[in-house]
Amino acid sequence: MKEKIRHLDFYVREALSNLGRWEYPEIEIEKDDKNLFLGSGNASPVAKIFTERFNGIALDASNYKTFLARSIKKDFASIYVINASGGKDGYEMAKYIKGMDLRPNLITCNKNAPAKKFVDKMFIVPALIEPPTYNVSTYSSMIYWLFRENINEIRKLIDRLEIPDLRKCKYIFFLAADKFQSIAEMVSRKTAETLEGIGSNSDGLTNSLHGILRQPNKDRLIFCLNQNYLLKERENIYELNIDSHLGLLLSTYYIIGKNQTDKDTENLLKNYQETAKVFGWKFKNFF
Repeated sequence: MKEKIRHLDFYVREALSNLGRWEYPEIEIEKDDKNLFLGSGNASPVAKIFTERFNGIALDASNYKTFLARSIKKDFASIYVINASGGKDGYEMAKYIKGMDLRPNLITCNKNAPAKKFVDKMFIVPALIEPPTYNVSTYSSMIYWLFRENINEIRKLIDRLEIPDLRKCKYIFFLAADKFQSIAEMVSRKTAETLEGIGSNSDGLTNSLHGILRQPNKDRLIFCLNQNYLLKERENIYELNIDSHLGLLLSTYYIIGKNQTDKDTENLLKNYQETAKVFGWKFKNFF
């Protein structure tokens, strides 16, 4: 019998039930401007969040080769590939870095990560088994490891959320306080990935003032993350406030999940299977 399709909100609840109970690896990263963190997809903004705690540079799947090829000294303090599965782009990143006679490490949720043969050290962060691309618990677990933010506070916020009907708009712009721009990037990507027919984008307030929201748009929702938008009279606004990276991420994922349909998930999995076939990705079928 086919297992019921679960939406993002289910995995948010499951993650919150486990994050505070899991055992986390000891990852000793010294704070250094020469640290390098690499990620693809939503691991890319997670890499940026790692720099908030440990300094350094964050790179993504589109720019890491260019950066490393043009780097003159290559005297990095440490290099960490961040990748939930330890496959796909994480595999290619670790392989490329190793091929440059550098010493990458891997932070992953997969003890059998294909990239492990290219790395010096591999750190396994706990996570749930989820459908491909969901990555609710995986990156939540990494962010929780970084900051140990208050899970009870996050759960209370989610319990009292007013869930907006995201299907009323065609486009969502996630406007974040500058400190939380990386979270805005994550939830924007998750919206576009999860909800059919809704486009999305994101930025921090300071950079977004330069043109992105200049034109009024009756089909747009400005989803504010710890940010008060001053031109409310001409916009559709939803505000979410909690001084927590993890809280903003999981609360917004919960809202996306409450708007998600089985058809959305079927679209997502079909697209992922087609992409995996073309690019040779390996993954488990969780349904």
